[in-house]
Amino acid sequence: MLQHYRVLDLCQGISQFAGYMLASLGAEVICVEPPDGVQSRHSGPFVDDEPDPERSLAHWAYNQGKQSVTADLSTAEGRERLLGLVAGADALIEDGPVGHMASLGLAYDDLAAVNPAIVCASVTPFGSTGPRSTWAGSDLTAVAGSGFLHASGDKDRAPVRVSGVPQSFLQAAGDAAAATLIALREAQRSGRGQHVDISAMESMTHGQPQNLSPRVNANAVERLAGGLSLGGIDIPMLFPCADGNTICVALMGAAFAPFTQRLVEWEAEEGFADEELQAVDWETVAAEVLGGQRSPEIIAKSFATHARFLATKTSEELWAAAFDRNLLITPSALVSDLLTNPHFADRGFWRDVEFDDARTARYCGPLVHFSHDAPERQLAVPQLGADNDTVDTARQPFAATAVAASGGPVSDGSDLPLAGLKVVEFSWVIATPSAVRILADYGATVVKVETESRPDTMRTVNPFVDEDPHPDNGVGYGVYNAGKRSLSLDLSKPESRAVVEDLIRWADIATESWAPGAAARMGYGYEDFSAINPRLIMLSSSLLGQSGPYSSLAGYGFMAAAIAGFYEITGWPDRGPAGPYGPYTDFLAPRVIVSSLMAALERRDRTGTGCYIDISQTEAALHYLAPAILDASINGRDPQRCGNEDPHMSPHGVYPTAGEDQWMAIACTDDRWAALAATIGLAGDGAAGWDQAARRERAAEIDEAIAAWTSERSNADAAEALQAVGIDAYPVNNAQGCCDDPQFAAREHHINVPQSHRGTMWTQNCRTRMSRTPPVVWRGGPCLGEDNYEVLTEFLGYDADRIADLAAAEVLA
Repeated sequence: MLQHYRVLDLCQGISQFAGYMLASLGAEVICVEPPDGVQSRHSGPFVDDEPDPERSLAHWAYNQGKQSVTADLSTAEGRERLLGLVAGADALIEDGPVGHMASLGLAYDDLAAVNPAIVCASVTPFGSTGPRSTWAGSDLTAVAGSGFLHASGDKDRAPVRVSGVPQSFLQAAGDAAAATLIALREAQRSGRGQHVDISAMESMTHGQPQNLSPRVNANAVERLAGGLSLGGIDIPMLFPCADGNTICVALMGAAFAPFTQRLVEWEAEEGFADEELQAVDWETVAAEVLGGQRSPEIIAKSFATHARFLATKTSEELWAAAFDRNLLITPSALVSDLLTNPHFADRGFWRDVEFDDARTARYCGPLVHFSHDAPERQLAVPQLGADNDTVDTARQPFAATAVAASGGPVSDGSDLPLAGLKVVEFSWVIATPSAVRILADYGATVVKVETESRPDTMRTVNPFVDEDPHPDNGVGYGVYNAGKRSLSLDLSKPESRAVVEDLIRWADIATESWAPGAAARMGYGYEDFSAINPRLIMLSSSLLGQSGPYSSLAGYGFMAAAIAGFYEITGWPDRGPAGPYGPYTDFLAPRVIVSSLMAALERRDRTGTGCYIDISQTEAALHYLAPAILDASINGRDPQRCGNEDPHMSPHGVYPTAGEDQWMAIACTDDRWAALAATIGLAGDGAAGWDQAARRERAAEIDEAIAAWTSERSNADAAEALQAVGIDAYPVNNAQGCCDDPQFAAREHHINVPQSHRGTMWTQNCRTRMSRTPPVVWRGGPCLGEDNYEVLTEFLGYDADRIADLAAAEVLA
């Protein structure tokens, strides 16, 4: 699909995921490595735990299907070699410190002087601009600044990150891949490239609408292992069962009430739920409690009952009940469990590659399933410098070819990259709507179809402005649907079918996230839609995909995160799993969705026909654990919960600061230990000379000294002092901290935009920035049906009489 693109990958570590995504979608990706190889080649885990730059599983995970060329960029010869490759490339992705490329004479302007069409994406901890852009950064501190860390973990301990695989840089790399493809699409019209700026800290805010709570006078989320705490009400979702742990989503509100009611009925059958619980209206009880009409004790009682009941059941019994009784329950899996899961095997997800002595490595399979022309992914990982003598340096960038073929630029470069792209959205909640929002940010016209009887679930989920649960007051809904139009259309009415068909004729892309098979049963499957519009690209998003033995499971990202193994690897070694905050896979899948849609558009440009995309949110999320999956398949080792420890840095943790539940994160590299020891007053007994092994042996002593020092300071003051001597540190921002953070403020991460219900609404800005065609967020989430007239008249060409007929038939409701 992307075989006409060449991408240069200069990433040293986990940000190689961006190039991995593009290679998986068919692009030619060339790693440009220093003579001794990129950092990932020297980072564990290794095959059989024997260090070898050609057998690093961290490197294998995200470098399949690429080529390797060596160039020492510290030399004139190496820089000349890189610029020779830039001349024929379409994009370059790098993750060096801010200013590093410029110090080598390789800033974006230098690259553009060689190739004006080059798109250059930079992945950094805090972004390329802003007062903290040059701060030392790592996964821990990027997650700390995002607000995500503060919401994850146990109430009575420090916040905790996902163990093992650095999630912030993977999410940033996913954003880099998606934004690169959007910028490349624009370059085909203008012949001009641009710089794309990605902050790992901002990427991690994707699932954090609660960061806006202080701005909208709403209750902020509090930390609760395996769930969340809101307004003083604890809402657990992770429970021990008879043989492990299970996720059980037994929530309140219109979207969740039927599932919770069925669970309570089962509990009543077995003598657990009393008459009081059986009489609860699960759709309205939360509003009654928050409004003071009912005691919160009823909610506490319900979760205590669920806990007692679930503890009597095995994971197999609960898994069967999820299907038989239509419940939101899944087991919490280990990474090794994934390798034998029959569902993934049935969908052909795994790719087994023999690497020596008849041993195999198990790689993650496709990012998504395409109905046509799915790229053949090359699974081999290149040896260092293997392609030094074979790369074609006479190649022309594709944008230059496209512009020449069209007789010259068809855009002056001022239009948004996706101007003219038309999207109809039948999807809801987070995973797909947040991906489609990115398309809107960059100029696509998006029509979101809802109905009053079945609105998007996010309209019913906290936080709400002023704690008023009006359907147009949801902050999360606004974050994931800013810039879209709303069409209220009751799909249960037969008169709506003609409107849907006209939308499909109008659209380039259609997305849906109904239960697998529901679209086809309604007559709205891909075969139905492609008969109307052969150029249509249709994407279906679900928990486990459209096929396979478990595909019918209904659910949310909390459940997919448990199936994918994220809960078991997040938390403390002396406690049960805490899990990452929120419906975690809903935060990971959108990057894959945007890149896949962009790839499908590139294919349509060549073939003239659309295609169907089946994305399993769980499978998309497994790519974010690829190194751990390789370790389990080759070394037989499951990743373990380790709090905030890190195999490469020590000390590496979260420490208390002045104030209630205030923290800061520190990630200390070997070369900065002496500076940290001096700063915290731990300089005696040769402490400054302790190597990492010695520091790990004295971890308790060091942590005590750090905590004593940090406790006397605010987290902002402590971070400023440590960064002044080059130590990687950042405040663990809660919601108020995110609102006050000078880096977010400088980058306009929180913006106040027009919104019809309240006049204005706070929302999050786009997570990526382009230098020439920056994203535009022109409105907040639309009120339900507020764009009916515009959509029907201007987009579909209906006259007043036809609209009146639809209104009379109660279709527009």
